[in-house]
Order: sequence, then C-alpha cells, then structure tokens
Amino acid sequence: MERILTLNIGATRLVLAEFAARPGRGPALLHYAFGDLPEGAAETPETLSLELERTLRGMLATGGIRPGRIQVALSGQMAFPRFVKVLADDPAKMQEQINFEVEQNVPFPLTEAIWDRALVGQPEAGEQHVMIVAARADVVNAVTRALLNAGCEPELVDVAPVALYNAVRFNYPDEADCTLVVDIGARSTNLVFVEQDRIFYRTIPVAGNTITAEIAKNFGISLEEAEELKCTRGLVAQGGAFAVDDPEVDRLSKVIRNVMTRLNAEVSRSVSFYRSQQDGSAPARVLLTGATSQLPYMQNFFEEKLQVETAFLNPFQTVGYPESADVEQFGRDAFSLATLVGLALRRGLTCPAEINLVSQDIVARKAFRRRVPFLVLSAVGLVAALGIWILFLHRLGDTYERQRLSNQSLLSDCEDKQERFERADKKAKDAAKRADAYRALLARRLAWQERMIAVDKSIDDGLWLTRLNAVQTDGRPTGLHLAVSVWKDVEKQQTKNNASKTIDEMVVDRLKEQTAIFAENGVKVTSRDTKLDWLTSFELTAGLAGAESDAKPSSRRR
Repeated sequence: MERILTLNIGATRLVLAEFAARPGRGPALLHYAFGDLPEGAAETPETLSLELERTLRGMLATGGIRPGRIQVALSGQMAFPRFVKVLADDPAKMQEQINFEVEQNVPFPLTEAIWDRALVGQPEAGEQHVMIVAARADVVNAVTRALLNAGCEPELVDVAPVALYNAVRFNYPDEADCTLVVDIGARSTNLVFVEQDRIFYRTIPVAGNTITAEIAKNFGISLEEAEELKCTRGLVAQGGAFAVDDPEVDRLSKVIRNVMTRLNAEVSRSVSFYRSQQDGSAPARVLLTGATSQLPYMQNFFEEKLQVETAFLNPFQTVGYPESADVEQFGRDAFSLATLVGLALRRGLTCPAEINLVSQDIVARKAFRRRVPFLVLSAVGLVAALGIWILFLHRLGDTYERQRLSNQSLLSDCEDKQERFERADKKAKDAAKRADAYRALLARRLAWQERMIAVDKSIDDGLWLTRLNAVQTDGRPTGLHLAVSVWKDVEKQQTKNNASKTIDEMVVDRLKEQTAIFAENGVKVTSRDTKLDWLTSFELTAGLAGAESDAKPSSRRR
C-alpha cells in the first residue's frame, strides 16, 4: 500500500495525516494527529525550524505514523499571492510577462524568494489569468530542515488556500456557480473563491485568536482562560431580539459577534474586489471550514450577513475515512482536515491548481534519486564487464606466453634490422633537410624575381623608380619600399582617362592587383611631393603576401 503523508503548518497548530493511495479514486484517510506550536514559534526561521521539528517528532510518535516523503502546506500568512492577467498569444512572451509581474509585485528580493505560478482558467479575449505565489526562501528552508531532521522529506510545498481549493473542486465537482470557502483558523482566515476552473484567495488576519484576545480584554481574564471560555461556552450572537438566558453567555456571544462583524466586512470587501478586479461572479453559496467555524450559530451569522446559502465544507464526500473513528469526534476534527485532503490529492492525480514551493536542495535530491536506478544498473554492468574482462585477460595471458616463447628469436632478428633501418633513415632525413634548404633558397630567389616583375608591371612607361628597398621586421623581409618619379606632362597623359585618381593611386591599384605577390591591405602611399613644376615624386610601401622562409642549407654542404 502506498502511503501519502500530509502536513498543514499553521501559525500555532500543526495537522498531520496519513492517507492510503487508491489508484483511479480519491485517497483514504488512515491516521491523523494534531500538534501545537509555542506562541511566537513562527517569528524567526530558526525558532520555526526547531519547534516544528520537535512538535512533528511528537506527533509521529503519538499518531503511530512512520516518517517518509511528505506533502506540506504553508499557512496563507507564510506566502504572498498575486493574481494577474497576461497576454496568451505567445507562450514565451507570456512567461516573460509573468517574470516581470513577479519582479514588480513580490514584496521582497527575488534572491530571497521561492515562487511558482499556475494558469487560472482558460484564456479570455487573448488574456490569461495567472496565480503567482511566493514565499521567503529562509522560511521554506527552515521548514525543509525541520522535516528532514524529523525523518520526512518534503515532496512538495503547497499553500493552504490552494490545497483547500483542490479539495473543494474534488468533493464538489458539479458546482458551476461561484462558491466562497471561508476557512477560519487560529491566526488568519482564508477566503477562497471557487468558480469552475477559476481560483482567487485572500488571507485575512482576523480569526480565532482575535476572538480570544477580545474575550480576554472584555472579561479581564488571561488568554488561556479566554480560550477555554470560548471553546466551552462561546457562540455567535444573532441579530434582532436574539438573547441568551445566561448573562455571561449573552455578553460572550456579543463579543464574538463584534469580531465576526469585522471579519464579515473583510469578506464583503474581498467579494467586491473579486467581482470588480478579477471579473468574478457573486458567491452563490458559502462553505465554512476551520476550527473556529465550529462555534454555534456561525452558519446562521454568514447566512444573515451574506444572504446566500451557507453550509459546512465536507472534505470526505469522495475521500475515504476510517470507519472505526468516533463519529462525533471525527466530525469536529474534519473541520481541520480539508487542507490535508487537498494535499493528498496531489499524489497520483492532476489537480486544477498546482503550486510547488519546494526548495532547490530538495529538487536536487529528487533529481539524484531519479538517477539512482540508472547508476545502480551502470555499476552492475561495469562489474559484469570487469569480470568478463578479467577472465578474458587470464586466457589471453596463457596464449601470450606461448606466443612469446616462439617469437623470441624473431624479435632478435627484427631488432638488428631495425637498428640498420634507423641508421639509414637518419641519413635520408639529413639529406632531405639539406634538399629542403636548397629548395627554400631557390624559392626565395625566384620570389624576389617575381616581385621585381610585379613591380615592373605596376610602373607604366614614363614613370621610373628612384629607390627600391626591402622592409624588414625582426630580420625578415615583410614588404617593399618604392620611390617613384614622373614628369608632369607624362602624369597628365596617364591620368587623362581616369581623372578621379592621381598617378600614385593608379600605381597603388596596380600593385594591389598583384595579390599573389603583395598583400592587398598593405599597399599604401607614404609620401607625395609635387613642389616641382615639372616633376612629381611619391613613395609607397607594399606588404608581401606571404612570409619568407628562413630555411638555409647546412653549412657543411653550402
């Protein structure tokens, strides 16, 4: 049986559950346990990690649950949601817009954040609704560290409102109108709008602890006493002429109603925002969940305020639960298990909204674990190959020994022949070097002859060289330096058919045409003298097209 471990991390409470995976169906709940975090445990990542590890170890022990891979949901206050619209025409551009929205809207540096996104609904008028959820990396890493120390590796890190949305969609598949889920916890209330394949949620910092604090303030008692009074005698006062015979209970119910009225104002604002900014519909029904929603007359309060049908969320309509469980106690506990059902659905099923804020360390660990079977197979194959190779070498060694003895005499003869060959080869190589040097020398002489011919072709009749010398770099000729003179009247005749160029430019062009001799980019005029009325003189340099070899014949045979 495949187990599914799930954990909901609230501000002051942990809920742990173990499900059995059922292929093709929803999972079945096997065990669950509750644990309380100390006040202020979530204020810093360090204290959160320590207290989470300690509490989780105790829950695993008391619940009889073995550690293993676990699905985790962070409370709504630990993550930052953002709902945006982007153009849906091009997936690449859509991703660019999403990245831009993340940079603009996440309220802390992206280097300190872990974020994920989910496409919400189908594109409308070329636009796609996108849900972006981000959490601080130090918080996620603290949670991951605590889980690993307790023996549980986080498989995914979701957020409670999204897991709650998936649970509602799975258990209420036929609801087409907008449903508002009000999850009233200890520190915060999650408002989740479920409208077909659309999701929108907000987290309101008004919840059970707010009620407890107001009771303690009005009754002048401690928070512990106020919590006990709320749980044992608390109820939500109704409007109109509603009254309770017991004066203390009547006073208590009015305190609770005042807090709930504040919460209802936030609910109304959220409904207005959802309808105006997210193009949503007004809720047709309300589903209540969360431990605080169990207070008597809570359902009546929301029906009165919102004027819509209100019921309690049942996360086990299509999800199995232990038949041996105490019905009354399980009915109370079920208010805190809806998020865990949504987490369990992520294993083996495709959920409408999927967010994963798992840390990079866990991603790397998963990638390595996926490669482990291939590494094992590779190791087995390597060992088998080594065994075959060793056997082959053993047999080859016997054959080699027999051949070595028979070839020993042949080897001696070959060594004598090799020595004679090496002496002859050395003589041949020395002769070849001398021949190469002579060929190089001859080539240099022919090269200069060709260069002189090329210069002669480039100097027309009527022009004459007054100086020609080689340009050397590091002792090697790399170009020619030419000084040319021409009578003025000859120059006019030469340039008559090409008035756009001077006589020196014409010489440069003809030298450039000799690409086999001169480098085209290395021919340029260095000076030009036209001071004399009857004579024009100019100088130019022409870089050689190829480097000249310095090879020389051996001095012994030169």
